Amino acid sequence: MSAVAPSRAPDFAPPQHAFGPLTRSRLRRLGLIYLVVFTLGIGLALVAATPGTQAFGLGLAFPGGGFIHYLAGGAGSVALHLACAVLTLILFVFGLALWFGAGNQAAPFIVWIGGAHAAAAMGHAHTFAGSWLVVSALAAATAAGARFGHRRLLAGKLARREQRRASIGTWVAPATALDTAGRPVVEELAPDDLAALRYALDRALQPVDQFNGFDFIDQFQPSAVRYQINNLGYVLSLANAIRLPAMRGYLVDAQRRLIEKKKQHRVWKYWALESLWGNFRHEPNPMARDNVMYSGWYAAQIGLFEAATGDLSCAEPGALTLRAANGTEYVNDFHTLAATLAENERMSEFCLFPCEPNWIYPLCNNQAALGLRLHDRLHGTHYWNDVAAQYRRRLEQEFIDVDGHLVPLRSTRTGLTIPGLQSSSEDAIAAFWMHPLFPDIATRWWEIARSELFRVTGDGLELLPLKPWLDAGNYRFNTAYALGALGMAARELGDEDAVRAIRGTIDELATARHGGVLSYPGCSTWSHTFMLNMRIGRANGLSDLVNEERPAPWRNGPTIEEAAYPEVLPARAVSDGAALAAVLYPGTAGGRREIVLGGLRPGTGYRCEGCVEEHATADAEGRLRVAIELDGRRELRISPRD
Repeated sequence: MSAVAPSRAPDFAPPQHAFGPLTRSRLRRLGLIYLVVFTLGIGLALVAATPGTQAFGLGLAFPGGGFIHYLAGGAGSVALHLACAVLTLILFVFGLALWFGAGNQAAPFIVWIGGAHAAAAMGHAHTFAGSWLVVSALAAATAAGARFGHRRLLAGKLARREQRRASIGTWVAPATALDTAGRPVVEELAPDDLAALRYALDRALQPVDQFNGFDFIDQFQPSAVRYQINNLGYVLSLANAIRLPAMRGYLVDAQRRLIEKKKQHRVWKYWALESLWGNFRHEPNPMARDNVMYSGWYAAQIGLFEAATGDLSCAEPGALTLRAANGTEYVNDFHTLAATLAENERMSEFCLFPCEPNWIYPLCNNQAALGLRLHDRLHGTHYWNDVAAQYRRRLEQEFIDVDGHLVPLRSTRTGLTIPGLQSSSEDAIAAFWMHPLFPDIATRWWEIARSELFRVTGDGLELLPLKPWLDAGNYRFNTAYALGALGMAARELGDEDAVRAIRGTIDELATARHGGVLSYPGCSTWSHTFMLNMRIGRANGLSDLVNEERPAPWRNGPTIEEAAYPEVLPARAVSDGAALAAVLYPGTAGGRREIVLGGLRPGTGYRCEGCVEEHATADAEGRLRVAIELDGRRELRISPRD
């Protein structure tokens, strides 16, 4: 393979404008639509002949405004109708939350229009003559407050941009470390790393229809089980590629089971409801339109699996067919999935396309981009090459803020986002996943995190104290989520000083050890897999997996085909094309264990260093069963005798 050259972020040059051209057009359209609705509502309140129609107009002008028309007739009446107005406004805010959290675009409008109708139905004779002025003042105050809040936030962002100019553009990411044969160096996993890896293996190796150890909170936001499946698949593929390229057996089986688990109806049935209330159409197929949070993440999982193992079975016709509880089938495979993702990107003005209906998340789209890049490399298509330039242009215009932070989400229809969700920890997640696609942007995000969350000392770097951050996987507050995000980005970008500082802090977290498995109580699967990515990763590890072919000796040399889990735990397994070198640990009580090797030369004699028998001959299929005494760390080397 060719080494990934050292990379340096370009000059820090975030967008000069608060909003990109598409976002500005959406915001202006939203403002114009509201101005028209407000004008019609106030006009109706002023010229209508009946109190009910007047109240309806005020309810159109402002959520709950219709009830303000009845603030007359005594203290009891005033209190009642004021309470109705406040309740409508609260329900409207809740509807906005549903719109954000589950793509329910109907919810805020149902509350808004429903409140106007409810006020109209009252039709009281006693009315408040100044109600239209109060409603107008509320609308004006809301608009002024939004504008003031935006300007204040923008001023802070512009100040941060200037502060960051001095520290951004200095980090140089190292090249991939190669051995004397020009192949990536394969390092050994430490015992604690193996124990942490078992957290992922235990969940992946259970029967496909079982979900022991998974969190079931909701299926619309990050705690959804689909993301847990994806993240587990990602980290196992990374482990396979970086630390265990000659390991097949249960490690490959674990990845296959996770791919199959994603096909379970309970994992994707949410989309029928979300599509109905978000896109206003019946579309149960989660891999048809939008829903990049399912299809894009799935494509990345499949692509990484194929790249790590060479197993292209997901591309066979119907390999990803989904079956609903009623027997309905949606026939898919990796080819059709990639084609659908590319079509969604072509259909979207933003190029990036929605997760929840109407909401675009750049991170979800990045996973789709990884899937397309991998499909191109592994199957000879050009989906990503065709769209990469446009994708980057829209990303930089519409989803990178003036201070350099990633904008975590944006509404396709309104241009709105949700302030306060940006952080260097979230940027670190994006830096890790974007590094294979746009290494300069990824480096820039890492530099922001590095400059603001670490302090340079005589011994290197010191991580500043982190405040508990919302763990996206279970909605609890902890520091593990941010530590894992920073750690995996630091490893991928080759910042070992930062890795050491982060690992030192992780070592202080509360842990649990059950049956040889290391876990962090109260932390989500997201947090566990982030920290695992740091433990098993290396500089350019993900980037190499996405962009580089596996070395031929890894593809064609000896492998560990069978081993019992958790009795046999490989900490390193790599081939030079002729010989196999491995390090094994016991995962249970020690003793004699057997493993099966494959990819050997049929009928050839082998030296078996570290085995009970020092010599053995491969069978006609190139397989060999060897016994080992596994009472602790055991080095194994299987090499031809000739």
